[in-house]
Amino acid sequence: MKINTRFTPTEACILIAHEAVSMLDAVQTAIPQCMKEFRTALEALATVHDLGKDGETLLAWLDTEIANAERFVTEGINLPYLIDMESLAVEPDAVAQMDLVWLLFETAAAEKCGPEQRQALVNTAQTITEMCGLGNLLMATLEPNVSKLAEGLNAELDDIRVGLQANAMECADSAQQEIH
Repeated sequence: MKINTRFTPTEACILIAHEAVSMLDAVQTAIPQCMKEFRTALEALATVHDLGKDGETLLAWLDTEIANAERFVTEGINLPYLIDMESLAVEPDAVAQMDLVWLLFETAAAEKCGPEQRQALVNTAQTITEMCGLGNLLMATLEPNVSKLAEGLNAELDDIRVGLQANAMECADSAQQEIH
């Protein structure tokens, strides 16, 4: 059995979206500046690697969670995440993080990327490796965990689809109740 040691672009996008949404949990007074860069990087990856519906789903999820965090900052209303953020049990090890960085840099080098997208991809690589402790992990990693992490990321994408669908139905129900 061959063990996967490389992320697909979709898995990389799920990880970026997951880390961005995780960061929103700490929001108290303002949305972190890196959120715009995370979103730009996610959009660039989705465009360059032609991720279609998966890319759209992840962007919609990130936009929804950013809007919810902004609502918390401005109105004090704390809305729950669309999915259980604790369901992804595997943290990216050094190999996984280096693979992600490589994919981000490879995407930044693509002709389709403009200067703002390139900068967002580079900054996202730096932010995620800082958040996930790449420096410390380089000294301790024994086995790559990309395969196990990728499995969890793909399951999370399924949860995101269900969460977005439920959120859309809830919004439609609220709008219909306001009409009556």
